[in-house]
Amino acid sequence: MDLFPSAKKIDWAQQAEQFGEYFSSGELLKNGIATLVIVLLLLILRSILVRAVRRSDKLPSDVRRRWLVQIRNGLLFLFLLGMTVVWSSQIQHVTISILAFAVAVVIATKELIQCISGSIMKAVGRPFKLGDRIEFHNIRGDVIDHNVLTTTIMEIGPDQMTQQLTGRAIVVPNNMFLNKVVINETFTQEYVLHCFKIPCSQKDDWRQTEQDLLDAAKIECEPYLAKARQHFDLLAKQQGLTVLSVDPRITFRIPKAGELELVVRVVAPARRKGRVEQAILRRMLDRQWERVKAAEAEKLAAEEAKALAAAEAAAAAALPAPSEPEQQPAPIEINAATEANVVSEPNGTPELSPTPTLPSMALPPDPNPGASGGATLGNTGVTASRNTRFE
Repeated sequence: MDLFPSAKKIDWAQQAEQFGEYFSSGELLKNGIATLVIVLLLLILRSILVRAVRRSDKLPSDVRRRWLVQIRNGLLFLFLLGMTVVWSSQIQHVTISILAFAVAVVIATKELIQCISGSIMKAVGRPFKLGDRIEFHNIRGDVIDHNVLTTTIMEIGPDQMTQQLTGRAIVVPNNMFLNKVVINETFTQEYVLHCFKIPCSQKDDWRQTEQDLLDAAKIECEPYLAKARQHFDLLAKQQGLTVLSVDPRITFRIPKAGELELVVRVVAPARRKGRVEQAILRRMLDRQWERVKAAEAEKLAAEEAKALAAAEAAAAAALPAPSEPEQQPAPIEINAATEANVVSEPNGTPELSPTPTLPSMALPPDPNPGASGGATLGNTGVTASRNTRFE
């Protein structure tokens, strides 16, 4: 089967004669001088532009890097365009010859052609730009350079949830962008919505953890909320998107039975989301640590109070028993009859009046005074028995 019938029609002798005539003429020298002039002009222009960009201190580092890459790619395009204009007549002479071995070139340079196709796809579709943080095919990092064949990525790791640079650069051929899904984490440009997960157990006090996370997120994101809200409103108008909420939010996931994950979503600057996440976690852990220390201090105080009470009880038990109090004499009851005999002294001290003297009475003598149990009353000479009653 004749796959290339046009290749048989090529007169190689005629082509060699034309090449000889071309090299013997002065046209080659003219084209060579024009090529040299174009190269020198492009080098001078590149030097001036690169120096101007690097001396601009007002531009951020990622913007300067973006300008440097664009200058390089633009000058490369100008060089290819100039070479096409200068050597256009000579390219026409070799076009037929190129068709002869086009299939061999395609087979040999299939990967290069795919890389160029991937570069064209990036230029047309613009899935990302220089400085964006992307993720595809288990590769995650910041785009720091790209050209016709490759894209250079500064790796972020070590896993998918961290936000720190590993110091390694990954050079990716552009043909991988033809059939791989690309995730652009900085699609919203200056401010982004950042999510991270906190593992927890359903037996823990997850309500308190939720409140601690929410309070910490509000404190750390407060300086960015106003500007972020304006940024997302403008982005929604420009690209026809739904207006995104920038307030901190916490949702729950149950990956397994008994397990719980708190998914925290906050707004942060695109280049500071890792720092914001760490600040929120640190503030939440500080609150929990203070709560644990307060509980330990309260428990220690309770134990000390209990030990002190036990010591006081033991000391009280070791003391001797107190002696019984002496019985006091019964109080004297003063009735109305005796109250009349009380005479008040000038100094207020009451004094009983003297006992009235009974009149002298003569009683008949008792033949047996000892048997009757009588008694003689003082100096009166009155003898009364036990049964004697005085009214």
